[in-house]
Amino acid sequence: MHPYINSTIRKITFTGLFIALTFVMTIVIRIPSPTGGYINIGDCAVLVSGIILGPVYGALAAGVGSAVSDIVYGSLIFAPGTFVIKALMALIMGLFYKKCKTSAKQLLLMLLAELIMVGGYYLYDALVLTLTGAEGAFMASLEEIVGNSLQGVLGVILAVMLNKLFNDILTKMEGNRQA
Repeated sequence: MHPYINSTIRKITFTGLFIALTFVMTIVIRIPSPTGGYINIGDCAVLVSGIILGPVYGALAAGVGSAVSDIVYGSLIFAPGTFVIKALMALIMGLFYKKCKTSAKQLLLMLLAELIMVGGYYLYDALVLTLTGAEGAFMASLEEIVGNSLQGVLGVILAVMLNKLFNDILTKMEGNRQA
């Protein structure tokens, strides 16, 4: 967790901020996919939630913001899977980002989190299709891998920029508080 976010009130405030940011970035730009989901740029907020807020608050912000986007978009069936997948991505980021001492390792960690998303949605899509009686659910779910991979790459690129922006802002806020 960023050092500036050290009090309970700040943790709650920033968690709410990241829930809203994740929701907005997920819902504003969305491209429908063949299985009923959609491609979006919200993954950058998911990744940065874990980095800035740490594993617990980051997972909560990422999971809630993303799941609410599914609910608002009308993809109710995806909301539970989205909550778990996005929370897990942020959890991984929160647990290991600061332990990665080089930019290359941090980038690899972000890509690993995105692989969790791609694999998680593949399995969840297959489960949903199986439960709805679709034939060849695991083959049909393969269609999502390309779109989710593109979403993951965009998420990593934008997360690098968003993380720098938030760190700059929080560092200035911390400096102003100490002055």
